[in-house]
Amino acid sequence: MFMIHLIRRSSKGVKSLSQNRRTLTIVLPILCICALFWSMISFSAFIHTTISFASVRAGDTLTRFPIKSTGCGKPSLVAPGTSTHQTIFSGGISRSYLVHIPRKYRDTTAQALILNFHGHGSSALQQESRTGFSSLADTYDIIVAYPQGVVGPDHQTGWNTGPLRNPSTNDVLYVSDLLNHLQATWCINPRRIYAAGFSNGGGMTNVLACKFAGRIAAFAAVAGAYPAVPGGCHPIRPVPFIELHGTSDSIVPYGGSLIKGYPPVPLWLWQWAERDGCASDPANFFHQANVTGERWMGCRDHVTIIHYLIGNMEHTWPRRIIVRYQGQTTALYTAKLIWAFFQNYPLPVVLTR
Repeated sequence: MFMIHLIRRSSKGVKSLSQNRRTLTIVLPILCICALFWSMISFSAFIHTTISFASVRAGDTLTRFPIKSTGCGKPSLVAPGTSTHQTIFSGGISRSYLVHIPRKYRDTTAQALILNFHGHGSSALQQESRTGFSSLADTYDIIVAYPQGVVGPDHQTGWNTGPLRNPSTNDVLYVSDLLNHLQATWCINPRRIYAAGFSNGGGMTNVLACKFAGRIAAFAAVAGAYPAVPGGCHPIRPVPFIELHGTSDSIVPYGGSLIKGYPPVPLWLWQWAERDGCASDPANFFHQANVTGERWMGCRDHVTIIHYLIGNMEHTWPRRIIVRYQGQTTALYTAKLIWAFFQNYPLPVVLTR
């Protein structure tokens, strides 16, 4: 069934992005072949590319559901309007993160929190610069934390999303410990905690959506890499997700990579639509020049999945997407698109204590 939807979606997407017959001839067979391959085998068959998540050590505890923020009423240790590096202890090692406190922060008002994950080989500081989320935080009164990944076997920083080159740390535990620490230090609304990420960091948000949806309200990824989640993806509730991806991405190809173990992005989206109980086909809500916006509706608990397909965009986090169409210019700001999506989805009350 998913092959029919994947081929139909791929055909529509390519046609809307280009009238070039040669492009259509090349791209469609690739997507169809990828879809056929991924439908015949389980992601878990890629045992040579995936490993199990690090086991939880004795004394380590995952806090999978919302907790009250005890940081309300405490003076901020970081000057409002600034960012600073901090450290915590998690999984037997010291872990660091960068945190930005908004200019108008008040310790008596519970703020939204966004976790923003960097890509493979990058850093928390680079992610802050790349995404512009700290400026967004100052404008909309949001606390933003940029977790720092550790160095893996390939001597690059990253997140444990499955591939062997990635670190073997228990990053889900790290996120749990980080949230506990942040909520004990600052005044954070436990129903307004979100996760976003780029590339391997987008893959980390995918892992959290599968494993940690009881604590994080909604998720976003840009040019995300989505290898099979060890143990499978079994979220405890329908998950809101927004994703942006370019058709010219050679690092995390839109059509997937069998060698790297990345599924085609249309298939990955279809799988989330299946988990959330959405309508099988998305509706186009935006189409100008090389940008198409798709939305899956009819999902359980009124969540939605949104995807922006950006023609000719390479592997990047675009702060601003310029769309020129019929003599008019439209600017789409990625950080604002994500924040607008997040605002629609507080964590369901049934999960709060």
